Amino acid sequence: MNSSVIIIKYFIILAVVLPALFACNQSKQKVSGPSSAPLQVEAMIVKPQYFESKFEVNANLLPYEETDLKAPVSGNVLNIFFKEGDQVRKGQPLIKIDDRIWKARLKGLQSQLKIARSDSTRNAALIDVQGVSQEAVDKTNAQIQELQAQIEELQVNISLANVTAPFTGRLGLRDFSVGAYLSQGTSITRIVQADKLKVDFEMPGRYIDNINLGEQIQMIYQEDTLKAKVYAIDPRIDPNSRTIRIRCELPNPGEKYVPGIFATVVIPTNITENALVVPTSAVIPALNTQTVYVYHGGKAFRKEVELGDRTDVEVRILNGLNPGDTVLLTGLMTVKDNMPVQIEEIVKGNQP
Repeated sequence: MNSSVIIIKYFIILAVVLPALFACNQSKQKVSGPSSAPLQVEAMIVKPQYFESKFEVNANLLPYEETDLKAPVSGNVLNIFFKEGDQVRKGQPLIKIDDRIWKARLKGLQSQLKIARSDSTRNAALIDVQGVSQEAVDKTNAQIQELQAQIEELQVNISLANVTAPFTGRLGLRDFSVGAYLSQGTSITRIVQADKLKVDFEMPGRYIDNINLGEQIQMIYQEDTLKAKVYAIDPRIDPNSRTIRIRCELPNPGEKYVPGIFATVVIPTNITENALVVPTSAVIPALNTQTVYVYHGGKAFRKEVELGDRTDVEVRILNGLNPGDTVLLTGLMTVKDNMPVQIEEIVKGNQP
């Protein structure tokens, strides 16, 4: 092939390829843009504010009073004076157990006691003139004491046979009818006082200074916020769990809340009036350090901070920040120390 032809083909190829390469390079430069453009971020200005961390724990809602009523004596049921589920008053009769035999024996013993006392009076007059021996006097007095003891026992049984409500409350179910024989200790029904409830929970002993007798605590049940009053604190911390037991009183008019449910108790801890607080998302965790980025003079600067208590969305900064510092909230996956940044928006903190 002629050398002149080869040279001509070579120049033709250059004329086609070089413009294409140049255009591609220009396109890449347009897409990538200048590398020095500042990072667009949002930030907040740190100011002293009210802050409290909260301890939350599940609590049991218990009846204020509750007991299983059991037959105090054995016998047949003569009468039932209540309906299942009734609201009853303290002292209201519930059932009557057959006490007729005890009443009959009581009458006989009372007659014997009357005679024995008459004999004792007569013997006391005769002993002065030695008309009766001291042994006879002592025997009569012993008989009186024995009769009195038997009478008291029968009176107790007769009283127990009339079962009454020990406190005001609502009755449960029963599993017997009139005429049934109840042995001593057989269950009659359950009685529950629920117009006010006990709130029972445990909290770590380190928080004991955050709760006091007589104070109101906040509780959450479903969508309701409730207030309960602390009326008892266990005098010791459990050595195994390191927790302490707390008990509160919760008004329950209309018995709206059923004993046995759970509620969440919220205890404020470590309340501070002038805390420096940032969103937890603004803190970058590392192995041994916690870091935030602050804005100054158009650049971002890395600062190590010491964290304190936190909530679900905020954390208290103990060291590393000063009032007035501007803390970056976005762009944290990209920002580097001493990197140019531009603030798009200053987000307001939760200021009082």
